Amino acid sequence: SKFEEMQLPKDWGLVQQIVTVDASTFQIYMNNMKSLFVEMVRGADMVLFNRCTKDMPLASFRRSVKVVNQSAEIIFEDDEGEIEDIFAEKMPFDVEADVIDIMDEDYGIWFIDAMDHPETYEGKKVSFTAMVLKSRELPKNVFMPGRMAMTCCEADIEYSALVCQWDPAQIKATLKNRTWAKITAKVDNRYHRIYGRKGPVLKVISVLPCSKPQREVATFY
Repeated sequence: SKFEEMQLPKDWGLVQQIVTVDASTFQIYMNNMKSLFVEMVRGADMVLFNRCTKDMPLASFRRSVKVVNQSAEIIFEDDEGEIEDIFAEKMPFDVEADVIDIMDEDYGIWFIDAMDHPETYEGKKVSFTAMVLKSRELPKNVFMPGRMAMTCCEADIEYSALVCQWDPAQIKATLKNRTWAKITAKVDNRYHRIYGRKGPVLKVISVLPCSKPQREVATFY
């Protein structure tokens, strides 16, 4: 932050912010100094984990960054310093099911993966429970189902939601702001101005109002 505040010489500029992380000690730092790590990666363009091995929970490491900084590029290096795709991310739900059923405890994991790899879910049906957000600032055929997510501490909670399209009359008549619903929708991977890029746009198949779940806040592990 001090560097960013400096008056740089003429024609100098900040091109890229890269954070390097020793994967062998990452979990210790996250358990004890999570807030410091969050601030390090919040504005990073790239996060490079080195000293990685295949027995490490690299998928969890990746989500730790993505929940704070969705646009960061994440690279893993093995102990020889070679950049490789050395992990296969396993989801706690069946991505090949006719309808992908997202359990309450898995919403955060699914949200990060859907935002980062929307092509994985393109054309597929998903079912999940979420809080409904309606706003006059949204298009009339759009509402934002999601959950509050704690990225660092209780003071650092944000709403993690997806664009969901439905008939405007149905949205107005059926959905009340900040209530909960069981949503089944088909995923379309395309550009939407709310994301400012391509991302998962959900097209409603059914919406059933429901009671508030026991697990309201999303986690990412």
